[in-house]
Amino acid sequence: METPVPIPLDARKQQILKAVVADYTRTGIPVGSHALAIHLASWSSATIRNDLANLVDVGYLLQPHTSAGRVPSDLGYRYYVDFLMEEELVPVAVRRQMDPFFAQLTGGLEETLEVAARALALATDAVSMVTGPRALGARLKHLDLISLEPRHVLVLVVLEGNLIRQQPIALSRDAVQGELSGLAQRLNAALEGADSRQVASISAGAEPAGSLWAEIAAAIAGLMESVDSGQDTLVVHDGVRNLLHQPEFGDVGRFQEVLDLLEEERVLGEMLAAIETGHGTQIMIGRETGLEQLRQCSLVMTTYRVDKQRWGTLGVLGPTRMQYSQVAPRVRYVATRVGDSLSRALR
Repeated sequence: METPVPIPLDARKQQILKAVVADYTRTGIPVGSHALAIHLASWSSATIRNDLANLVDVGYLLQPHTSAGRVPSDLGYRYYVDFLMEEELVPVAVRRQMDPFFAQLTGGLEETLEVAARALALATDAVSMVTGPRALGARLKHLDLISLEPRHVLVLVVLEGNLIRQQPIALSRDAVQGELSGLAQRLNAALEGADSRQVASISAGAEPAGSLWAEIAAAIAGLMESVDSGQDTLVVHDGVRNLLHQPEFGDVGRFQEVLDLLEEERVLGEMLAAIETGHGTQIMIGRETGLEQLRQCSLVMTTYRVDKQRWGTLGVLGPTRMQYSQVAPRVRYVATRVGDSLSRALR
């Protein structure tokens, strides 16, 4: 969804908006002029009150019916994030809390993503989401062929990063396990380290079309191409219960909407994959997500890289009343740890 062009603010209104966002994201209580006057002693309550009214008029603040205080609108949060936010360093205590999650990793892709999701949910008190690599150029590490029944075989491939995929296929003739094991050895010798296009190219010239080699090599290439195209994107999330601590999700129906979305892996994967085309940290607020279920939520996302190649996306989902200045650097910190862990595993 396209973000509206921001209305410029003078320095005083910027400070007032910044103070409202800081106070409201911390307490969840609408902010009034008297509370702001304590922090902004240079200006009177009357001056602050007039500026609050003006910020409501231009759409940066809202005034709930039940309170004289103001709360930021989605547009107000957007202005704050784009022009006023000062990111905080990740505290040493938070890093010490997260680092042990990564210390015991064995290098498996799914294990790494699950650990990243747990660490990020703990550090941000939000729902974490991590996608498996849009493994552009995924390379073959190992393959196995397992006889299922006459003329049927299970093709099991392990890609770099220990991403495992399998597919049963029908053969044009019978093949016993001994023959399949011998063929697997030959395929491993020929295809180890190859990407999907190289698998297709090497296989095409190795044996005649219609041979057992050609049939199985085509299945291997197809499995790898599905990963390359993003059709096989893995989505891991954690911390759903964190939403229950937020007053915005006290309504069971609203919580259920978000929960239903998290269970729709295809929709979630497509949304997160679209974010991968961006650069740096992306913050999407309310309806900017393009999903009605997330109209009162924000996403703070970034990509992670393995050996300088972009592999996936990670970040958090929470209420628009999010402490963005804390969350954004924590998201990037975990992205760095994930990229480093997977890069080491591939060496």
